[in-house]
Amino acid sequence: MVNIRLARVEDLMGMQACNLQNLPENYTLKYYLYHALTWPQLSYVAEEDGKIVGYILAKMEEDVADGDEPHGHVTSISVLRSYRRLGLAKRLMIQSRECS
Repeated sequence: MVNIRLARVEDLMGMQACNLQNLPENYTLKYYLYHALTWPQLSYVAEEDGKIVGYILAKMEEDVADGDEPHGHVTSISVLRSYRRLGLAKRLMIQSRECS
């Protein structure tokens, strides 16, 4: 069974590996760490048997004009090919949105 939970610093290598397998735009480990430390409540992983099979990396907009509602952005979302079509990306999106 795939579990969705908050991302932890020790997950960052697994998140980066998931990104490298699936996406054309890749981020440095420092970039993942910046997100994890700045917006710890917004990034989640999909995990099965200790392996990261998907993740969402999200952040809140830092420059909000007076009177504007704060809003967030999905920086990256990825699910390994063998775990697609199981609703994991949707679950990751919902979890991140509920905590923003």
